Amino acid sequence: MIQTERYCLRVYSVSSSAAAGVNAAQTPSDPKGIRSGTAKQMIADYIIDTLVRRARRATERRIANGTPRTLWASTPILTLPILARCDRLLGFRSSSLVFNTYYVTRSFDINLILFEGLLRLTKSRSCLGLFRRIVFAWALLRFDIFNYFYDRGLLLSENRYGINPRELELLLKSGKRLYTYAYGADVRTRNTTLELGHPNVCEECPQPGKYCICTTELHDLSLKPLEKRATAQIAMGDMTAYVLGCRDIHYWPIEATKFVATPPIFRPGDTLRVAHAPNHGHFKGTRLLAQAIDKLSAEGEKIELVSVQGVPNRRVIELFGTSHIVADQFVAGFHGYTALEAMAMAKPVLCFLRNDRMMIDPATCPIINVCADEIYDVLKKCLHGKLDLRAIGQSGRHYVEKYYSLEAVAARLGELYMDTAGFPNSLNAKLRIRIKDLMTNRSEP
Repeated sequence: MIQTERYCLRVYSVSSSAAAGVNAAQTPSDPKGIRSGTAKQMIADYIIDTLVRRARRATERRIANGTPRTLWASTPILTLPILARCDRLLGFRSSSLVFNTYYVTRSFDINLILFEGLLRLTKSRSCLGLFRRIVFAWALLRFDIFNYFYDRGLLLSENRYGINPRELELLLKSGKRLYTYAYGADVRTRNTTLELGHPNVCEECPQPGKYCICTTELHDLSLKPLEKRATAQIAMGDMTAYVLGCRDIHYWPIEATKFVATPPIFRPGDTLRVAHAPNHGHFKGTRLLAQAIDKLSAEGEKIELVSVQGVPNRRVIELFGTSHIVADQFVAGFHGYTALEAMAMAKPVLCFLRNDRMMIDPATCPIINVCADEIYDVLKKCLHGKLDLRAIGQSGRHYVEKYYSLEAVAARLGELYMDTAGFPNSLNAKLRIRIKDLMTNRSEP
């Protein structure tokens, strides 16, 4: 870290602590305390203004030189580090950063889980908040484009979901570009979901308010502050219903070359192995799938449901490798990331897609679209050889290579930056060349 960064980290942490103590010092019966608190506030404001000016100058300089830096943080989504790699394909310096991880993966560029974990053990929100402010100050100086999901940024959120308003203000003042993305639970409200019609993920939710943002009030508290502060708000699939005015861009990259493509070899009379890997079964229609398979088994059909939940991603991939088809979900109306992983392995995917807007290319999408009341019939067709599972699997591999490769997603991100970031013409010209090269490489056999 350069010397100026170290200086600003120190002063920002001091200023934050000083500002936090102002209210305590300002009491009517203590004029001296008032003067002291006012002085501390003035110092804090000066130091934060200095940080903002330096951060803004650093961003202006890097963008003018054609070398912007991007940060993907801090929700530990599986695709976070892959999205950072997409930005690198555009010629940017990019990093992914998290404070904690899920069981799915821990492969992030900057993983601060040990520091975060130790501070959480103290049960001191002020200590944790100070740590987050230090990280944010460092990020302000180091990065120019910030990519967050709607549920959180780097500073502690004021509510269960949402980016801290103070963080939004400082990002704007520092000349940063802010892009917000949805993963589902961070934008999904119950009323809007129920209006989508039957089936939907809220119909069998065992505990409303636990798994998603849920209420319109919390949703507005999270998204309203983004107005005029976010450079662009992005969503895809079913998530576009909750982010009004968003840009509909598919932003799930997958490195297909890391997956072994093994199209299924299935003949009528064999035991059909159906893989299913839900994070929460009630949101995936697991009950409906199990009922259909139980009914087929009772009729003497040779079919087996193989399912895992709450395991690392590698275990899910191993399961898909030993199966003939993969069942994604039957209630949400949009496919999940596991569907892309299954297609990368050339496995046919069963999934309920509510309409054509759920697919990046409806004309060629090989996902077998299955409504909840059609699961039994479609599985029976598979068992009797009426669907060419091998050909469908091969089509799935081609589909993800064309539309969800790192090159394809990087090209879409590049076009987003060109349209919205206000880059100089020289940088946009470089991006156009990069995008053209990426699209050329993607189309090569």
